[in-house]
Amino acid sequence: MLYFIRISLCSVLLFFAPVGRTWNSLTDDLDLTCNQSNNTTLNCNYRPLTQISIQKISAASGQESLSIKDETTYPDINTTVAVLFVVDTSDPARQIVIEKNINHIEKLLSAGKPYHKFGLASFDKDLRIVAPIGSPPSQIISAAHSLRATGKTTELYRNVSKAVAAVAATTANRKAIIVFSDGQAEDRAYFHQDVIRAAHQANVIINSLGYPRTITLSVALQTIRRFSEESGGIYVEADNNFNLPDTFLLDPFSNIDRGGEFTVDLAPVLGAGAAASSEITLTLESASGKFNINVPVTNRTSTKPAETVPQQPQPIRIVAPVQEPQKIDVWLWYGIPVAFLILIVLTLIILAVTYQQLRTPKSNAGKTGTTVYKPYAYLVVQDESGIRYPITNTTWRIGRTRDNELPLNDKSVSRRHAEIQRYSNGKFVIFDVDSLNGVFVNSEQVKKKKLEEGDIIEIGDIYLRFTTRPADFPVEEDTVLQNTRTPLTH
Repeated sequence: MLYFIRISLCSVLLFFAPVGRTWNSLTDDLDLTCNQSNNTTLNCNYRPLTQISIQKISAASGQESLSIKDETTYPDINTTVAVLFVVDTSDPARQIVIEKNINHIEKLLSAGKPYHKFGLASFDKDLRIVAPIGSPPSQIISAAHSLRATGKTTELYRNVSKAVAAVAATTANRKAIIVFSDGQAEDRAYFHQDVIRAAHQANVIINSLGYPRTITLSVALQTIRRFSEESGGIYVEADNNFNLPDTFLLDPFSNIDRGGEFTVDLAPVLGAGAAASSEITLTLESASGKFNINVPVTNRTSTKPAETVPQQPQPIRIVAPVQEPQKIDVWLWYGIPVAFLILIVLTLIILAVTYQQLRTPKSNAGKTGTTVYKPYAYLVVQDESGIRYPITNTTWRIGRTRDNELPLNDKSVSRRHAEIQRYSNGKFVIFDVDSLNGVFVNSEQVKKKKLEEGDIIEIGDIYLRFTTRPADFPVEEDTVLQNTRTPLTH
């Protein structure tokens, strides 16, 4: 039995542009975009978000049926689909993921059809188009093999928005981007809504492929999952070895290639003498149900004046102002001074408590409720200060700026100099994050090296000793054999 889904104007994503009057409806089952170019034509593009097939399309204005013209189903001989691969290359520790991304791009290209036009971009701080949309697969594969994790800031929201704009500038029936990322974002001025707004306005689908580096960091994948959910795309997550499901790789563009286009004749609705605006109902039927969607249309040449309601003369009323001098005077003369006095007393109390706390020595020994944590390891400065820096995160960044876990205010240290990763097996690995003066471990320059107990790390002019032992760890000394027994006498 058919079920009916009525989508009102308040339950859809609705926006108008000054030119073209574009309207969009996105639900859990259907993505519909219509564009009214004039008073006689409404061009619509529909895409089911589930495995359903639209079998019949009709339109009506009230009780009057409207004709459907130029109906096509994707893909046909005139279909063009623009797809831009967008790869996150921001973290040097993700180079192994980049290699998997390259392999997956090759598989996606091999699954493409002649009407698919592909391109490739990478991003960290900025977006780089390394192969424009429409490039041959061989050129895209060659460009993919040149991708390297650079270790710069990850501006995810800004660069995905730029990728959407790059695809929007192409000529195609369908437009999509496929984001390869772990969901990490360091934007400060760009946000999720900026990406979704750009995707809706350009009618660009965002498919996202999530590559979780660790279980702890996998929560960031929600960022790109939402890109897909709110743009009508799909989200696919790789396993712990960064492999994508075979079911996706065999047919990766199925959600992009569904649906079709049609045109509605608006002449009966927006003819001579029609109102400035109206509404038509589109009905899309499948084997399992029927979708009824209301679409607003506008008479672009309407000069019909709006009906006016005759105004009845209103009697003149003289209203005397209500005076409450006593209530106002009491508040002004008594309430404000009392409130001001209370504020002064509270300020003095806070100052006194703060002064007393500053004079009282602080000690956490023997106190209950004190937060105690056990660092994973330590970095000990190799000078007379012997300062110990606890490593408390699985990702521990070292650099000159204050946004690092270990900021070192020294001109020989780069803004983001090195990074220490603690793996699930308890091992520590240090990475050179594209620093100017390099990273040295036991006087040997390294790009990536596993750390051992007692290793000396050189960050610019600063020497640090790596240790997993606390400051009070007892150092065992060699036992010396002493002559403790009286020699025998003969």
